[in-house]
Amino acid sequence: MPVGLISNPGSGHNRDQFDHIRARIERTAGIHHVITENTAQIPSALAALAAQDVGVLAINGGDGTCSAILGEMLESNIFETLPLIAVLPGGTANMNAGDIGIGGSLTKATDQFCRWCENGQDGSSDRASRSLLRVQLATEPTPRYGMFLGAGAVIQGTDYAHKEIHSRGLRDDFSLALGVLRTLWGLSRNDPAFRENTPVELAIDSADPEHHNMLILAMSTLHRLAFGMQPFWGEGDGNMRITIVEQDCSRFVRTFVSILRGRPNANAVPAEGYFSYNAHSVTLDIAGKLNLDGEILTASGSVVISASKALEFLKL
Repeated sequence: MPVGLISNPGSGHNRDQFDHIRARIERTAGIHHVITENTAQIPSALAALAAQDVGVLAINGGDGTCSAILGEMLESNIFETLPLIAVLPGGTANMNAGDIGIGGSLTKATDQFCRWCENGQDGSSDRASRSLLRVQLATEPTPRYGMFLGAGAVIQGTDYAHKEIHSRGLRDDFSLALGVLRTLWGLSRNDPAFRENTPVELAIDSADPEHHNMLILAMSTLHRLAFGMQPFWGEGDGNMRITIVEQDCSRFVRTFVSILRGRPNANAVPAEGYFSYNAHSVTLDIAGKLNLDGEILTASGSVVISASKALEFLKL
């Protein structure tokens, strides 16, 4: 199959490695490589690759770049047949690549993908099917797309990371781990910089809305988040996984650590302030900030979130 690859040279790991990455890609015949400097160039990049009738679309960028490209692809219907997606870890967090992409460092992943292309695109390689979150804010005419959405303490943790970690030039996996640990420390000590009450009305599928005094909201179509975290334990066949921790939850540190490990303890129940669902669609009534794959959105009123059609991802 013809192969297309879109790179964002300004994303996390690309910033100081892109010349080397670009040279490796250009040594592989048959890869149509398009470089984008901003999201405004994504539609023309996809149009150029659709004209080449690519059957594989690789993305070299961060989680935000990946979701922007895939969202535009889904909204525009520019491909008659949706291509196989290959995600390279070119960003900072790289949650998407960690779950449904090509593992290892950016250099290693790029070399592995290029060798896969050079050696005939092994059809027996592992694949994974995932949807995207389609996020429609009441204040915006067009939807946003992503694979992780967070609110509450996720926003405070993101603000801290930008001000105290990323501003010092730290943008690797260690910096992400440091931000998560600092957020948990702040929550455990009831630090007001991290523990801010966010009221939300949440309706799952066609059910009536439920009120939550939210401490943490996490929503994703991924099966694993950064560092292998699996903070979802809801039941049902919906592609969207949702976890809510309320302000007045009990035994926070021990319970939340068990949740992050994917083994929620006996205290992780609604009566103690812990909720988890699987859903096809969600409606949030919220006034505040949302983190969608690292991009901060401001919500005011209704936010309708649904699962997109499933895409097929290459795992190497």
